[in-house]
Amino acid sequence: MRIVLADDHPIFLIGLRAVLERAPGLSVVGEASTPQELLELLQKGACDVLVTDFMMPVEQQNDGLRMLESVTRQHPHLPIVVVTMLNNAGLFRSILDLGVMGLLSKASLAAELPAAIAQVQRRRSYVANSVRQILALAGEVGEHRLGDQEQLSPRELEVTRLLAAGRTVGEIATLLCRSKQTVSAQKVSAMRKLGLSNDAALFLYLQEHGLA
Repeated sequence: MRIVLADDHPIFLIGLRAVLERAPGLSVVGEASTPQELLELLQKGACDVLVTDFMMPVEQQNDGLRMLESVTRQHPHLPIVVVTMLNNAGLFRSILDLGVMGLLSKASLAAELPAAIAQVQRRRSYVANSVRQILALAGEVGEHRLGDQEQLSPRELEVTRLLAAGRTVGEIATLLCRSKQTVSAQKVSAMRKLGLSNDAALFLYLQEHGLA
């Protein structure tokens, strides 16, 4: 699996590479230390997963959300894992709303980064335990904010359980003999009933309720 790394601290880049080189089947194919370097690197060569710091301040660009917007706009199918030392629930939610599939704290990289990469490469979200706790304390997940799964129809519950098992919408459609449009509509309907805005929030909900 080809990995591109991005961080403005050289020592942390070395640490990222060291963690990944211990995991079988992963190959670091490029490194960047600024948003511009990252965008140019992604244009030059293909990769399977991007692992990037959130804040890489430079004179022209110090907005991590803007950087992620640029990456997701230019490479909409590239799985992204964001690593950060920040602990702001609102910022975490904004990052996930951009379609970022993995969100980790730098403090837990060694234990969680390889697992996060494996998950997002399969198009499944991965949110670190520390990040999930911050979101839960802020009311972003948990039963007090989200609707009850009993609100879901049997078919919607069936679809969400299969999503939790790692199935894609296309795979679920084939398995249940439904069209992809029908399965996608049932997924969206379930998320709306549960008060969830994106796939990462859905995966958090499924984990919180023992469905993932």
